[in-house]
Amino acid sequence: MRDLQRWRGLVALVRDAVEHGSRAVERIQIETAGRPFAVLEAIPGVEEPTRLVHGIHDATVTGVHGIIRGVTRVVATTVDVGLRVAAELPTGDDEG
Repeated sequence: MRDLQRWRGLVALVRDAVEHGSRAVERIQIETAGRPFAVLEAIPGVEEPTRLVHGIHDATVTGVHGIIRGVTRVVATTVDVGLRVAAELPTGDDEG
């Protein structure tokens, strides 16, 4: 049982690391790309297409990181359920 708790703790730790890491990387990607976009958006003639590309870029980055976090939550929940089921299985030590 103690090993099972450790595994569940490890799953939670990895899930949280991916969640927070993904949010940090998403923020950095959007901020870093925002600098050249801001310069291009200040240039007459290219400001409109640049705004469009900027919006698509930001939406794509946000979407990808949302998918990463969503898949991580689903996997973590699935593993947790599997560990709970495993905890209920007979170990074979009860024979005798």
